[in-house]
Amino acid sequence: MAYEPKPNSGTLWPNDRKNSQNHPDVRGDLFLDRELLRTLATKNKDQLIKVSVAGWNKVIAGKDCITLSASEPYDKPPQSQYRPQPPKPAAKPQPERADYDDSDIPF
Repeated sequence: MAYEPKPNSGTLWPNDRKNSQNHPDVRGDLFLDRELLRTLATKNKDQLIKVSVAGWNKVIAGKDCITLSASEPYDKPPQSQYRPQPPKPAAKPQPERADYDDSDIPF
């Protein structure tokens, strides 16, 4: 069964051919979905396009690696869209229990 990459994911592997300090420590591939690229390109009018990347240290086939996930960057909503949360009501104090039997009280 051949490996099929998942959209917006990738893996970085240790660079076994590193011969100098200028060579990368890890190498790999990142597979981006065309729709994500289209969305990022239309939203961003700058020359550079920002992509959020997250990574997890894993062991695959006995080798240490870093798996990656790419997504659209989080945009903080404008301040006007924040709604202050109403304060939570204070907890009501529990009434003290009497040390006598009150089962004969009708209410």
